[in-house]
Amino acid sequence: MTDMEMWKLGVAAVEREYAALSPLFLAGFRERTEAIKSCKNAIHAFAEAMNGREVCAVCQGECCVTGKHHFTVIDLLVYLASERQLFEPRFERGRCPYLGENGCLMEPEYRPFNCVTFNCERVQGPMASLEIERFHAMERELLAMYKELEELFDNRFMYGLLINCERDLLQGKTAILRTTT
Repeated sequence: MTDMEMWKLGVAAVEREYAALSPLFLAGFRERTEAIKSCKNAIHAFAEAMNGREVCAVCQGECCVTGKHHFTVIDLLVYLASERQLFEPRFERGRCPYLGENGCLMEPEYRPFNCVTFNCERVQGPMASLEIERFHAMERELLAMYKELEELFDNRFMYGLLINCERDLLQGKTAILRTTT
C-alpha cells in the first residue's frame, strides 16, 4: 500500500468515526480543538518574534526535509472540528509531504505538534534562557492537550496518522477513535 493510499484510508476512517460522534460530545470537543489552535498560534508567534520567520526564509526548510509521520489523528480532528478542507499531501516529492511550492500546506494553527514546537539552533540560539523556558512551557501545555485527546479516544496518536492507520486498521482493530460517546 502506498503512502497516499494509507493516507486516504486513514482520513476516510477518522472522518467516518468523527461523523458518528454525538452532537453533545462534539460541542465540548470543539472547545478543546480551539484551545489547541490558540496554543499553536501562540507558539508560532513566539518563534516568529524570535526571528524565526527570517531564519526559516533563508534556510528554506532544512527541518522540513522529512515529516511524513508528523501529521497526527489529532491534527486531522482539528481540521474536522473546524470544518476546514484538508490539504492533499505530496508523498512523491521525497521531502516533507506537507510542503508546497510556497512552504507548508497548513496554516500554523493546523500544523503538527513537531512542526510548531521545533526550533533549530539558529532560532533558539539567540533566545535568552527566560524566553526558552517560556517557549518550553507553551510546548508542555500543547503536549498536555494532545495527551488529553489521546485519553479521551483511548489511543496513542503522536506517532502519526499513517502509523495509526497501519496499526489500527490494517492490523484488524475496528476503530481509530475509541470512545463510547
